[in-house]
Amino acid sequence: MAYTLPMRFRILHIISEHNDINRQELMDALRPEYGCEGQFKDSLIEVHLASMRAVGMIEDTDISVDAANNLIQRFKITEYGQSRLAYLPKAWSEAHS
Repeated sequence: MAYTLPMRFRILHIISEHNDINRQELMDALRPEYGCEGQFKDSLIEVHLASMRAVGMIEDTDISVDAANNLIQRFKITEYGQSRLAYLPKAWSEAHS
């Protein structure tokens, strides 16, 4: 049976699959699974990212400003964040490996 992970856990998993990812790339990766959910909003993704940064699961790899003067942050998973991936449900991990 297929099921969706809690979004914060899936965000961490996606970041773990990339050495360097920004919020827009993350949103693009989440869209197929979460695009129809009410929680799939840029502002809520930012809350998840801020929370994961605060506890040390992810860290910034680069911060810049684009041509439209928007802040662009890039992220990577930390060793601590990587250790949290051990808590992915076994059935979900097997289905996505």
